[in-house]
Amino acid sequence: MRHLFPLLVAAASLATSCSDSDPRPDATRPSPFGGLPSAVSVSATSPVATALQVSDPFCPSVTPFNVPLVVVVQPNDGVNFAVTSMRLQFFDTAGNAMPQVTLPAPVPTTQFGSALTEARSQTFPVTLGIGCGTGHIGTVRIVVDTRDDHGRSGSGRTTVSVR
Repeated sequence: MRHLFPLLVAAASLATSCSDSDPRPDATRPSPFGGLPSAVSVSATSPVATALQVSDPFCPSVTPFNVPLVVVVQPNDGVNFAVTSMRLQFFDTAGNAMPQVTLPAPVPTTQFGSALTEARSQTFPVTLGIGCGTGHIGTVRIVVDTRDDHGRSGSGRTTVSVR
């Protein structure tokens, strides 16, 4: 009887530590910013950009066309964030792709307007060279990677048509 109590305590603790169900699959994954699927909304100042012809192109160092874009990054739900990188890739109408271009930690431009407007969004002017092995009409895919003030990573994406 004296050994029965410790044996019951050991059996009870083992029984409660086991279960028939698997652990939650997201138990070890980082949570998204503020519980949202994405911490930021990414857009461009215009959904359509124009490919501008370059004088004296020499592929691949000087592409035949440049596409100027202004990428706008806005926080969702008031989250503080920093842009850590921006990835751009051009696809022409035939499906040919330029190599992906990664810009590390771009510097935001100063917006016109109040300081409150500046705090809510960041704008980044980008010029993407296209046309070496591709056409000059197609789509640019833009992915912006961010990190919030708690160190959690996130990303947002958008596309821009190129004429």
